Amino acid sequence: MDKSDYVYMILDNVLVYNINLPPEYQGDGLNTHLNKFDEKNVKIVAGFNKSFLEHFLTVSKGKPQQDVAELLQKMEKISYMVGPIGNLSYLGSDQVDHLLTKIGSFKLNEINEEKISIVADDQLREQFGGAGGYNASQALENQLASAAFYLMNMGYSREEIQEKFNEVRRDPAKLEALFNIQQREIYNLPSEIQHSPPSSAQSHQETSIDQSQELDESIAQHIQAIHQDITEDKAQKVSVILEEIKAYVKEDLSELQEKVFRQMHPDRLNRALKMLKTTKRKSKRMSLYVEWFTDSLLLSKIELKVEHWQVSSSADHSSAGVYTAGIDFSRYDNIIRDFSDNKLAKVVNISRRILQNPTKKAIQKLGQDLISETGFDEHLYFTD
Repeated sequence: MDKSDYVYMILDNVLVYNINLPPEYQGDGLNTHLNKFDEKNVKIVAGFNKSFLEHFLTVSKGKPQQDVAELLQKMEKISYMVGPIGNLSYLGSDQVDHLLTKIGSFKLNEINEEKISIVADDQLREQFGGAGGYNASQALENQLASAAFYLMNMGYSREEIQEKFNEVRRDPAKLEALFNIQQREIYNLPSEIQHSPPSSAQSHQETSIDQSQELDESIAQHIQAIHQDITEDKAQKVSVILEEIKAYVKEDLSELQEKVFRQMHPDRLNRALKMLKTTKRKSKRMSLYVEWFTDSLLLSKIELKVEHWQVSSSADHSSAGVYTAGIDFSRYDNIIRDFSDNKLAKVVNISRRILQNPTKKAIQKLGQDLISETGFDEHLYFTD
């Protein structure tokens, strides 16, 4: 990934986290601000959760990179400790916010888990009015809240997670075992589409795309439904980029797929061009990339009622939003670029099967599986 990819991810996260930007960051202001930083520092910011991203935007406002470079190193160091796979992942969101207010007083070489834990406990003593107010039961629930995110990333269902939590509540000594649990195989067919005939998506070795007539007909119907009028300026940008793609991929882009590509935002279309140009002509991966961009855009156009909130070590629904929209699968373009051919083929074939029978649960599962690859502290949930 290059610097522009990380900037794109940060801008996307601002929207996902529902962060209210001050006037200085409106319009192209945030993009301009982020481009003052080099790729190394932008990459750090791209991995921040909501609390860390908001703090960075506040303290770095109007400042050049050299003025906040050391602060970014401190934030990165602490974010690993309190993140989903860190040893301090059980800390609550209030404790993390408290740490960020104290970060200026920390020396970089003195930041360690013991120090961070002590400072975080100061917030608990203030909140609960002394050492007696924060009991072992509350501490356990904080740790379980962190474990919930970890287990979801490992491929476990809510029902399975709740069952394991009940075991830990009966015997807290089993808590540590939750963080050493075996990862589930992801990218298997969602239960809602498992009744379909066996496909290459179910094989670990198969890299071909399922081209059954029934699947192609279903996808063609989706393509007919996605057309929307676009501005002349946008259409012109799309045409220029699409001509480059067609000249490079040649027969790997079908007439139907071209119709989908014409509905793509120019920024994403340009990203598709870059990814395709890193692939040898006539290779299997070329077809897989083209199919990914086709299917993921079609899935993104399916509108569902979605509830979205930030999940941290202390889950809070206070900023939850319910709206009708499709999942923007484009944010995973840079993730699938690092997939093996086998893994990418599985995702592509599952996407095609979902398009044949697009249930909310099936789309949810694919979205959550891809989210688990990012390492970012967020999840999508669907309402009825």
